[in-house]
Amino acid sequence: MFGPENAGKTSLMRTTCLGYNFMKVLNLKPTKSISRENFIFRGIMEINLWDAGGQSHYMERYFSESHRELVFSEVITAVFMVDSTVIEDRVKEVFDKFLTYIFEFSPHIKQVYVLLNKIDLQESEEDKIYGLLTNGLSDELKNRLVFTPVSVKEGSAQHRLIEVLDFEIQQNTLSLQRLGKIRHLLDELKVNTLSEYLLFNQPDGLLIASTLGKFESKPLQFMKFEIGTLDSNVYQIYSKIMDLLNSDISPLELSTVIYESEEKYVLIKEVSNNTVLMAVTKSKNEEAFGTIMKTLSGDDFNSLKQYLSDVNF
Repeated sequence: MFGPENAGKTSLMRTTCLGYNFMKVLNLKPTKSISRENFIFRGIMEINLWDAGGQSHYMERYFSESHRELVFSEVITAVFMVDSTVIEDRVKEVFDKFLTYIFEFSPHIKQVYVLLNKIDLQESEEDKIYGLLTNGLSDELKNRLVFTPVSVKEGSAQHRLIEVLDFEIQQNTLSLQRLGKIRHLLDELKVNTLSEYLLFNQPDGLLIASTLGKFESKPLQFMKFEIGTLDSNVYQIYSKIMDLLNSDISPLELSTVIYESEEKYVLIKEVSNNTVLMAVTKSKNEEAFGTIMKTLSGDDFNSLKQYLSDVNF
């Protein structure tokens, strides 16, 4: 993830990949040199992300003969991010050098994703910044660039980065195999219960797989899906009860939360340190509830839990 200073690269990375709320990244300090973050995207793909600080003295180092190969080689996905309110020749200079070295040292890259950030601001001039960046480029090179106007604040930048990473999953055989196995295990849970199942990745709140097919829930995006935050009063009360009973059991061991509507039960259970399973019954009766509770402590659930533990990098 590359681009001039104050483009929003670190804010994008932390809100998308680490589950930070936007308010938590409003006053981030500039990234020093290159920040390296490892995280598990959608619970199945390990991502090693390089977030390159954009100050001028760092740019000089990245582009220097002694560093350029280290910085720009073996890149799988290249994202260039720019502040669409800043129209300066220096931005064009950085962009041109970036393209030169990314295609020289990572020639397998077919396209570079360019994010024109901060379009939510009134002073945004995304058309001008697009014209500046593409000025003088050959048609062949332009065809390898994918421009998208975005806003980290409004969430469109996060959606775009997720789309880019999802594309990488589709290109990765091992990730597809893992996804197929997880879907199969969820279907096994569904076979013996009158319920649908959705498995979420805890760090980024994104869906891994479900028995409903393609499913997207915007309120859960860009935040951690932690069972403790779903109903914090339950944890506070439970903790006090444990204190009164002189018990050492941590409230974190309360791993299942049950909700009910007039027609259905919704059960949310931690599967591993990084995944949360949601089960939604198709009807509301004692048989459905009893069956799903039995299933969530049975062999099929344990198989899912074991597999997720095995692939937990």
